[in-house]
Amino acid sequence: MRNTQLITIAGYLLTLLALPAVARDFEDGQKFFASKDYVRAVESLTKSAEQGNIKAQLQLGIRNFIGLSMPQNYQQAVFWYHKAAEQGSSSAQLQLGGMYDDGMGIEQDYQQALTWYLKAAEQGNAVAQIKLGNMYTNGNGVIQDYIEADKWFIIADASGHSGGNKNRKLVEKHMTPEQVNEAKKRAGDWTSEHKLP
Repeated sequence: MRNTQLITIAGYLLTLLALPAVARDFEDGQKFFASKDYVRAVESLTKSAEQGNIKAQLQLGIRNFIGLSMPQNYQQAVFWYHKAAEQGSSSAQLQLGGMYDDGMGIEQDYQQALTWYLKAAEQGNAVAQIKLGNMYTNGNGVIQDYIEADKWFIIADASGHSGGNKNRKLVEKHMTPEQVNEAKKRAGDWTSEHKLP
């Protein structure tokens, strides 16, 4: 038991000692990008990302996706988005969901898209909430369900995304007043359990 505690404490201390180096690599990467030294920037950012820096992972995902200061590479974008998404980045979860949704850099998989959109939506990501509403509206990877779609649009609207209200109006044209009320109830139940931004 005592050895396990010592090992745990030692691992924790090593992690704390590595944090400044990880942050320094990320900051160096930012400086190198600003000075247009892209080779050194990518090296520093990659080093930081490999050490678990979520910001570096997300930035590498974005830069690979767009092809910003590096060749566009969707597979690498998926790789880095996945790393950051697993650590809880709602932005990375949204982007990874989009990659699965569109089949970019990875085989199209609506179930995976749904999973990652839901993780981001549960953290208050309004764009992910819109994406979930769209999936339910169109029946992509789920059974078409206007009530569930409207629920997500109501939540996105409450989160401050203008697309929530616009999409609500569109989907509610296909719904009865009872269905709209049910969607409002579901949205209210969800928001009482989750914190909106």
